[in-house]
Amino acid sequence: MTKGNKSINKSIVKTVFEGNILIPLPKLLVKNRFHSLFSIISPTHCDFCGTKLNVNSHYTRFILTSYGTITRNTTYWICPNCNKNFHDQIVGVSGSANYSDEFYDKQKFVRYDGRCSLNNSCRIGERYTEGLTDICGRAPCASSLWLHEQKQAAISKQELLDQNADFDGTLYVDGDWIKKGWKKKFETLIGMEITVKEWKKMRYKSVYVIATKEKVILDFEVTDRLPTIEALIPLFIRIKNRFPEGKIQKIVSDEDKAIIGAVKSVFPEVAHSFCVFHQLKNVSKRYSDEFQSKENIPDNDKLVYDEICQLIHSDTVINSVACFQNILKLESNLELSKASHKAISYAKEIFEKNISFLKKGFTPETDNTMEQIFSLIGDIVDKVRSFKTDSGLTNFCYNLFAYFNKRCFRTGKWAGFSPLMRARFQYG
Repeated sequence: MTKGNKSINKSIVKTVFEGNILIPLPKLLVKNRFHSLFSIISPTHCDFCGTKLNVNSHYTRFILTSYGTITRNTTYWICPNCNKNFHDQIVGVSGSANYSDEFYDKQKFVRYDGRCSLNNSCRIGERYTEGLTDICGRAPCASSLWLHEQKQAAISKQELLDQNADFDGTLYVDGDWIKKGWKKKFETLIGMEITVKEWKKMRYKSVYVIATKEKVILDFEVTDRLPTIEALIPLFIRIKNRFPEGKIQKIVSDEDKAIIGAVKSVFPEVAHSFCVFHQLKNVSKRYSDEFQSKENIPDNDKLVYDEICQLIHSDTVINSVACFQNILKLESNLELSKASHKAISYAKEIFEKNISFLKKGFTPETDNTMEQIFSLIGDIVDKVRSFKTDSGLTNFCYNLFAYFNKRCFRTGKWAGFSPLMRARFQYG
């Protein structure tokens, strides 16, 4: 270990001019050239006819940024030939927005990392986030942030679908419910009142996500609450077209019938493994329905329960066959409860499903990757409460998933790495 004081980080030294701190601004790449943030790029010729532009008018713009409120004298231009209008571009500011892009990004960090609604993200930004109000006086309001998210969704979609993320050949699939729609507006639309029970069935959508072991989200599909096989097929087709043939070797999911059918249709040659945790949970439920707790299971039924658990954990064809034969012997030789008969019936399904990927040399595993991903996004989705439109929900997912792919882990072995960085580090 070195002794003495740490060396001075000269990059954080600020220049003071007439009592004001001068902060060096970063440079951004615009049309193959680097320009300082908030500098002005003026058009010279018409994009339609190529005629040299004339000055039309001048206007002073006020831009709220993390560096303070800045003013820029911008010029509006007109083409003397075709009368098309143009205006100066401010680097780092989208269109006619009052906020800079980096200011929106800071607020987006508050929203997604703080897992809060649009209204609350504005409130938190104003009260607690350094630089949002101390310098500029206000944070982006809920409607302004929402409009920015809708525009940003096109960029996020491109990032999500074009990202070059390598993986170990295994993909994970799962879905979760998300609230969508407003009850009063829907009642007005159809001209009749609906019960709370009916609304609960109608208002939910499902978001199905495909990700890698490194928690890189590759793609998603918004469907009805209980989707058909056909509703998920486009998602798997996009994934199939994205990677070279033979790259995808195994798909892990729970026993969702829509997922099973879609995988069988699009990836008939790929091994489909089912989450060990979900299978164990399904077995336990059959016994808890009759005996309430594991401790109350009779001895004969306990033998069956343990053997089925062994079947689920079997990592070779030989072990799986041996366990299955033992289960059949217990079924024929012992007096068993209804719960055991239901569990044995389910065990026969498990054996048929699991044996196919065991023959290909794969071992059972959990779908914990997807559980962890949905635990991250579940909190913020709950805070959002509801989405008004399908497009609003879809755009939100594009932005959220693109953000989480670049967000660094804070704890564990990969602290300081984002899912995308982790994938690049592991697979080059």
